[in-house]
Amino acid sequence: MSGILVDRVTKVYGSGATVTHALRGVDLEVRPREVLLMEGPSGSGKTTLLSIMGAILRPTSGRVVVNGRDITVLGERELPRVRLDELGFVFQGFNLFPALSVLENVGIALDIRGERGAPATAKARRALDAVGLADKASSLPRDLSGGQKQRVAIARALVGSPRVILADEPTASLDAESGRRVMELLRSLAVNDGRAVVIVTHDARTLQYANRIVRIDDGRLTEIEAAELQGVAS
Repeated sequence: MSGILVDRVTKVYGSGATVTHALRGVDLEVRPREVLLMEGPSGSGKTTLLSIMGAILRPTSGRVVVNGRDITVLGERELPRVRLDELGFVFQGFNLFPALSVLENVGIALDIRGERGAPATAKARRALDAVGLADKASSLPRDLSGGQKQRVAIARALVGSPRVILADEPTASLDAESGRRVMELLRSLAVNDGRAVVIVTHDARTLQYANRIVRIDDGRLTEIEAAELQGVAS
């Protein structure tokens, strides 16, 4: 199965009187060519679930299958390769290196994978071209707008050709026009490139770009029905 499957996932922190159930039997499937938005109040479990889907946290129980591979049974030495090969991450804070050029910021994701030299540089340039920033390759992050920085971050996320993109509040610090461009880009990565895209968001402007929206509250996940979705978007 391509995409990502979450099967009866729980996450428990602490024990006894201090136990916290961050996730309670969550089931979720995101297929290629689909944009799924995940919303809910702070502390509801959104970031915990995204981190488990991204092989950053381990669930207490249940399983996560990424492109047909059950990552919950893998050892700690195997998980970094999964993150490098199968998953692309986009964060609210961009996480760009200020002393590196735009091209170098994208290329560092390839360097970590052991890809270097002219082929890696060409691949990084293609990723920048895909996000409309080929002309900014030699610029430093300080010379970019917030929306441009986020598009560089997306280029870095997709340069390794991951089939799953996980984005945590990618438009939260952007103005309306920059947010629209970022969401159109993420939508294009799903629809045109066949990737599965999962976005954690509080931003109502992103709703129109989703195929599905799920809500997490107190560690439980529910899917928002079409009629309810229209009410949220209005």
